[in-house]
Amino acid sequence: METMTLNKTQKQQIQAYKMLGIEIEFLDDNTVKISQARLKNGYILNQRQLHERAKEIFPDKHIIPDVFSLGVNDITTEWIESKMKEFGIKRSDLVKQLALTKSYISLLFADDSNNRKINLSRPIKAMFFYYFLTYELNRDFRENQ
Repeated sequence: METMTLNKTQKQQIQAYKMLGIEIEFLDDNTVKISQARLKNGYILNQRQLHERAKEIFPDKHIIPDVFSLGVNDITTEWIESKMKEFGIKRSDLVKQLALTKSYISLLFADDSNNRKINLSRPIKAMFFYYFLTYELNRDFRENQ
């Protein structure tokens, strides 16, 4: 990382974005990479939005946006069950709201000893992540009203 001289305003803006899960990295004297490393408040930015934010701070630099990438390794059936408990969601809610069959849900949550148990695929993990993120955002929105 190159050393770049920053003014007070730039330092404050970078620090504020860092608190929101957005990291700024200097690749060279003319290139800035802006990445959404973590989700804060569930707000996901696209490439254009990241680019605009970096251009506000560094109007004369080349900007490389790096959007949020979901890491699904932590999403397990135990994680799903804990989220269901947190939001008061029943298996029947999953069937109705995610268009999954009762059979699929039963096999997803089956004991490991069941040879028909379904393992979570990456797309299904992502589906559950965003499903529960929606519940989280709705809860937070209602609480702030």
